[in-house]
Amino acid sequence: MVDDPTARESGALVAVNAGNAGGLLAVMHGGDSGVLDVPKPFAQPICLVDDTRVAGTTHVEGIDELVRGLQEGDRLGLERDPSNKHDRWCIRVLDGQGRRLGFVPADVNQIPARLMDGGKRLFAKVTEVELRGGWRRIGMEVWLDD
Repeated sequence: MVDDPTARESGALVAVNAGNAGGLLAVMHGGDSGVLDVPKPFAQPICLVDDTRVAGTTHVEGIDELVRGLQEGDRLGLERDPSNKHDRWCIRVLDGQGRRLGFVPADVNQIPARLMDGGKRLFAKVTEVELRGGWRRIGMEVWLDD
């Protein structure tokens, strides 16, 4: 790590590694969130849960309208809710406009929740949208964005 006063003042960290590769210079800037924006040239999402559904859709007001535009392959947001009194590993599932569709099911949410608590970014991907009797089944996968 190089100690550069101007870099410190600007919020940048400068790392130099002159190992066997002949030298590497990386500059990372902390954005408004304070999280370092680290380039990920070989980043690839990792599927954590490959066959699940959005839980609790019957308790979401206006769910029929919310799922109307959903299609297979759509990306859904995930948001931790550690203060949920029913499930300490609760993760909300959000549509593209940030509206709650339901939750990651409790039987598969502990590992994703722990990863999110550790600062990892996760997302869900729609695998199917189906009307089953009187409720909407939204199939999904949970992905680590790494």
